[in-house]
Amino acid sequence: MINLNIEDIKPGMILAQPVRNRQGVLLLEAGARITNKNIRIFKSWGINEIAIKGDRSVSKDAVGDTESRGKESIEKQLKEKFSDVLDDPVMVEIFNAASIRLMQDLQNSESDHEPS
Repeated sequence: MINLNIEDIKPGMILAQPVRNRQGVLLLEAGARITNKNIRIFKSWGINEIAIKGDRSVSKDAVGDTESRGKESIEKQLKEKFSDVLDDPVMVEIFNAASIRLMQDLQNSESDHEPS
């Protein structure tokens, strides 16, 4: 277990201890996987530090692996759709813009659909 500043918390990390606001109201139970939505809520309640399971390197690697798999999946699907036109520089730019947008949409949908 390590204590991290709220600015260093990343989605996918696991809480080692429950998070409570200053009045003692439970915001999230121990063992929960942190989402972007949770981080926003913690910040809005003035939570500055939380305890997570593991250590810094393990937690960051796990989050990076998940993001990498999502990006690879999106790029694979887009390459299938753009396979005949990727020799055109304009289409390459459209491909890149679509990839960025789909990654943003994926991250937003994951954080909005996970329990707070």
